[in-house]
Amino acid sequence: MVRAVFIGSVLGLSGLLAISLWATAFVLVLGPNTLGPMEELALSTLSLGFGTGTVAALFMAGRGYGSSYLDFKLPNVSGFVYVIVGTIALLVLQIVAGFVMMQLGINTADHSIQQQASQGNPEILLLLIPAAWLIIGPGEELLYRNIIQKSLYDTFSKRGAVVVASAIFALAHIPAYAMGATLMGTASTLVIIFLLSLLLGVTYLKTGNVTISALIHGSYDAILFGLMYLQITGQF
Repeated sequence: MVRAVFIGSVLGLSGLLAISLWATAFVLVLGPNTLGPMEELALSTLSLGFGTGTVAALFMAGRGYGSSYLDFKLPNVSGFVYVIVGTIALLVLQIVAGFVMMQLGINTADHSIQQQASQGNPEILLLLIPAAWLIIGPGEELLYRNIIQKSLYDTFSKRGAVVVASAIFALAHIPAYAMGATLMGTASTLVIIFLLSLLLGVTYLKTGNVTISALIHGSYDAILFGLMYLQITGQF
């Protein structure tokens, strides 16, 4: 079990490293002095897609897995029902968890993107809305569900694999929330992310289709980005 958790954690850490390496490569090719906030965000988002994809490809190559290992499938009608219900469930869970934290007097941390948008660049959130469906949701679900969670099935019970993969997913978000936040604020935010990840993990477990969890993930993020934009620009 320890070995499986270690390998899963290494995969999660490798995802962060690969994203960073792709981002650095893009900046070096295009030139650091030529990039504005929108360009930087676009490259960062592309790096997420390339980074998670790279780690997934290397893992599959190392294990000798073919493309059949990937669980991207076109959802049927019941699959799209999962997407709608799952997205609503994530939003409700986010609201309830945030309310509980507020009642406990615990402040949560803001994502670095939200901080950047609040500092005069709200338009970056509009770019992230389509990116949530096309890159962020698919990329993160590929790595943390289809690769990490699925690889843990051999060692843990399937429910146990969901829990471990969700913990790794939450910890991988430390760099995005730690900047300018208190330790308690970061920790409380990671707890919420862990809970949200459990729902995504259970959805993938139940359906065996990572496209469904990716669509839920992407829809949830897209809605949050849209609401952030309306709030920051004073339209909400």
